[in-house]
Amino acid sequence: MLKKSVVIKRKRMNIPDFNFKNLIFFSLFFSGLIIGVLTIKSKESILNNILLDFFKSYIVERKSGTFLGCFFESLLLFSFTPFLSFIFGLSAIGLPIIIATPVIMGALTGMATGFLFFNYSLQGLCYSALIIIPAVSIVVATLIKCCSEAIIMSMDIITCLGGYQNNLKQNNMKEYCIKFAILFVPIIISALLNVFGFKFFSNLFSFVWVFVFYAFNFSWTGSLNIT
Repeated sequence: MLKKSVVIKRKRMNIPDFNFKNLIFFSLFFSGLIIGVLTIKSKESILNNILLDFFKSYIVERKSGTFLGCFFESLLLFSFTPFLSFIFGLSAIGLPIIIATPVIMGALTGMATGFLFFNYSLQGLCYSALIIIPAVSIVVATLIKCCSEAIIMSMDIITCLGGYQNNLKQNNMKEYCIKFAILFVPIIISALLNVFGFKFFSNLFSFVWVFVFYAFNFSWTGSLNIT
């Protein structure tokens, strides 16, 4: 009697490729975030006083400014680091700056959130959670993608200058600009989100009303003294 042999074929599991560049850039952002928070040491520090004056004027300008003016202000602020990565992606010596952009973004975010929490405790934390963090999250995700594209472009330029590649294809440059134009859309969305967040939620915080009250009172008494 013949025995039948049964052959069991194992299917190979396809593991998706993990983009380690994104993890590295996020780690750089997180490192900058920690650095930014640690820079706020005490209320008497010079940096804290500078940030306090800036934050007061920022709140007053936001409350008295137009929607369009606030939008362009946020757009300029949020597009700074992605634009930096775009410019240095077109350079053979731009790698250090591209790598530094997530750290810069993290440090600025850490300083802002650390300042708010250190000076205004729970209110500052809630202000960050409602107004700053949602918009910044979009910017950070976009920045990481921008840095990945910028590094690829910069490396192509290096290989071209090193003689490993005859010339840089025009299509590469065109695709690079198109990708960054598309990546500019989330930056616009983040700026809108930031402005809408401030318009809807800023009135929930007492320190905002205090800044506006003192600014209005100062300008009113100043006008009386002039006359």
